[in-house]
Amino acid sequence: MMIWLAFFLLLVGITFARMGPSFSRNKFAVPIIMAGISLLAFNNFPVENPEEELLGYLRGFAPWFFVCSIGCFLVLRGSPIYWKSHPPQLIIGWSIILISFYLNLEYYELPDNFILMAIFSALGGIISLLFFILLVRFVENRIPLEDPAPDLTEEEIIFVKKIISANIGVDEK
Repeated sequence: MMIWLAFFLLLVGITFARMGPSFSRNKFAVPIIMAGISLLAFNNFPVENPEEELLGYLRGFAPWFFVCSIGCFLVLRGSPIYWKSHPPQLIIGWSIILISFYLNLEYYELPDNFILMAIFSALGGIISLLFFILLVRFVENRIPLEDPAPDLTEEEIIFVKKIISANIGVDEK
């Protein structure tokens, strides 16, 4: 039961984290997520199958996933934004990602039917992606086109010119 409580807390915490600024629940997200992670990591209660097997997979998965997440975060923070990159963050991030791949290969035991699992996993991913593309296309084709926006009035044109002039620091003529 503790395993499923931990998953429930993780789900609630992630849901709270996704709430916008108009809600004040998002400040509770991190403590709830940390409670769920601590229940998974520091579980001292006896666990029976199938939860025991699940917990074993999670404990094998967590170290390299955590390291990879830190690396991905650094790579995303260091990636070019408006043509300005941060090479130290990129180098450290990619190094950490490579270390996580090493941890994965070193400590993960491949199952006997790995090739069969990889084929079906890839097939499932491709089918899911195709269904997603078809669903997006179906929804976009069902939405009626909107009428074009009317032209700006003379007052609106003057107002927009004032705003743009003020923002770029040019005196209006």
